[in-house]
Amino acid sequence: MSRIIRDFWGRILSPLYVGEREFLSRLITHLELSQKAIEILEGMVLSAVENNTISKTKVSEGMREISALEREGDEIVRQMNDFVLKGAIPITTASIMDTILNKSDDILDGIHVLSRELRRTYYLCNTEPVRKFLSEEFLEMIRIGKEALKSLLEIINRLDKASFSDIRVMVMGIQKLEEEVDDIKDSALDKLYASAKELTYVEFMSSMSLIFGIDDVLDSIKDIAYMLLTLISTYGA
Repeated sequence: MSRIIRDFWGRILSPLYVGEREFLSRLITHLELSQKAIEILEGMVLSAVENNTISKTKVSEGMREISALEREGDEIVRQMNDFVLKGAIPITTASIMDTILNKSDDILDGIHVLSRELRRTYYLCNTEPVRKFLSEEFLEMIRIGKEALKSLLEIINRLDKASFSDIRVMVMGIQKLEEEVDDIKDSALDKLYASAKELTYVEFMSSMSLIFGIDDVLDSIKDIAYMLLTLISTYGA
């Protein structure tokens, strides 16, 4: 079947071209790696908070598992870049697809960076104030991130089935989750600065890095959601 005929029938059966659907399928695979990674990160935090004889081992193992997922994600990104460069996606949407891909990579990279920073935090400043921060604000931000990632994957899976208005409602749901994380971030920063005199420099900077790191992950999730909304709006869905 020629490319023209295949795309014609693809357009009738779906608001997305064949190449775009293939891209989104691979994007789902990449985001599912991030989903696994953030679940592992949550487990690392819980191990750090427990602070028992095997906590260090669990935290280190979690970081290595996330590193492996990040390398797997890099390979998927390389394949997807080749896919785009070969012209498998219409020029009208190639640019936004490329941006979505980069943002997806930012999510997994961000979780990887957080896992490394968490390991350093636990090894170098394993104190009660830090563990309290990890068990409260940071853990809550991670769990909201998990929910946002789940919603993003649901959007992609329904992209060529749900109406534009339905997708928009789901995107606004992610926006609300991102705003919740912003509120927690501001509260955590207020507490951090208020107790700055009682913290070491390493404790302060490590907590700061974790706060802004998870906030960046939520920002990237939200950005992808809005870009997907822009994508389907080009078809008048």
